[in-house]
Amino acid sequence: MSLRKFTFWKAAPRARAAGSSLSYCFLLPSQNTYRHIKPTTSAEPYIRVGAKIRSVGRNYVLAITQEHGTLEGRGGDILREGTLDQFKEKPEFAKTMGMDAHVPDNRSLYAHPPLNDIHQWGMTVDLNSCTGCGTCMVACQAENNIPIVGKRQVIDGREMHWIRCDRYFASGPDPKGEYDTDIVEPEMVSQPMLCQHCENAPCETVCPVNATVHSEDGLNVMAYNRCIGTRYCANNCPFKVRRFNFFDYNQRQLDNLRLWNADMKHNPKGMEDTLKMSKNPNVTVRMRGVMEKCTFCVQRIEEAKIATKAKARNSADIRIPADSFTVACAQVCPTEAIVFGDISNPDSSVSKIRTSQRAYDLLKYLNINTRVLYLARIRNPNPKMPGFQKVAAYAQSQHHGPHHPAPANANEGGTH
Repeated sequence: MSLRKFTFWKAAPRARAAGSSLSYCFLLPSQNTYRHIKPTTSAEPYIRVGAKIRSVGRNYVLAITQEHGTLEGRGGDILREGTLDQFKEKPEFAKTMGMDAHVPDNRSLYAHPPLNDIHQWGMTVDLNSCTGCGTCMVACQAENNIPIVGKRQVIDGREMHWIRCDRYFASGPDPKGEYDTDIVEPEMVSQPMLCQHCENAPCETVCPVNATVHSEDGLNVMAYNRCIGTRYCANNCPFKVRRFNFFDYNQRQLDNLRLWNADMKHNPKGMEDTLKMSKNPNVTVRMRGVMEKCTFCVQRIEEAKIATKAKARNSADIRIPADSFTVACAQVCPTEAIVFGDISNPDSSVSKIRTSQRAYDLLKYLNINTRVLYLARIRNPNPKMPGFQKVAAYAQSQHHGPHHPAPANANEGGTH
C-alpha cells in the first residue's frame, strides 16, 4: 500500500486535430466564452476526434512541486479519512490513527509564556468540504504580498506560498492481498497546509535570535528585522511551511536574480510604481535573507482590535464580536472548508466546529499543540460499485482500534 503527495496541477496540452488548420484562442465581442476550435456540427460544437500526438524532438523543463515537502512516511498522521460505516462504529476514529494510537503524552522541556489574551485565534479545515481548487493560495498571495519567484526558483524548491494545497494519492491492496506500488486507479484527497501556529512550536526553540516567538493570543509571529536567515526554523518545522527569501524577489528582475551583486547595470534594484500599487499597504514587503510564513492575517486581526477598542471607548468590553472578520483564505473558500475565529469565544463558529468528533490535530504525539484542527474526510462508497473495498483503504490501514495492541516498547511508538 502506498501514499504519495502531489502539489502539482498539470493541465493537458491543447491537441491539434489531424488535417485541420491551427486554431487560435480568442474572444468574440458578442460571446462570453473562449473558442478553441471551429465547430464541425451542431451536435459536436466543441469536440474533435482523430487528434494525433507526435514528438518534435525537443525537451521542455517543467517546474513541478511533487517532491517538495514530502511526508517521509507520515501519511497516517497528516491525512485521515474513513468510511461512513467506520465513522458509525467509532465516531472518533480519526483520533486513534497513526502514531497517536501508541505514543504516550509528551511533556515539554521548555517554559512557554502564558496565553492570557482575551482572544485566542484558531482555525479548522474540513477535508470533507475541500475540493483542492487552490483559491486559498491565490487569496493568500494577494493579501500578504507574496512574491512571484519565477520558474527557475520553483525548480530549485524556493516557492514562497504561505499556504499550499497538497494532493494525496493512495492505492489499496491488490487481489493477492499485496499493496499496489504503481498506484493503479488511485484515490485522491486534497488538504490545505499552512503554518499550524503550534503552542509548543519547534521553530521557536531553535531560533538563535528569537526572530520567531509566540504572542499572548496564540500566534506564532515573525520579527523580520530580527531574522538573520539561519533557516533553523525551517529545518525544525515538521510541516515544511516556512519560506526563505533567497533573493529580493520584489526588487529584482526574475530573469537575472543571480546578478544581484555582480551587475547592477543589467539588474538594478527597485520596483515599478504600478507594481507598488498592487501591494497590500497593511502588510510588510519582505526583503532578501529573512524567513516568512502564514501569520493568520495578523493585519486583519489588529484592524479588528483597533475598531473594537474605538467603538468601546471607555468601556472594558473589548472582545471582538464572534465571526466579525476572517482571514483571506477562509473568506474566499467556495465550500467554506476553512473557518477561522476566536476559539476562546464559545459563540464563534470555529469553537463549535472544533468540538466535532472528526476533529484531529496534526502530529499530536509531538506535543506541539497546533491551533489548526482538521476534520477527517468521510467516504460513503456504494457496495455495488466495483472496487469499493479500495475506498479509504490506506486510511483504514493506519487506523488502530482496540484489536490492534500497542507495541511492547510503547515509548518508542513502534514502526509504521
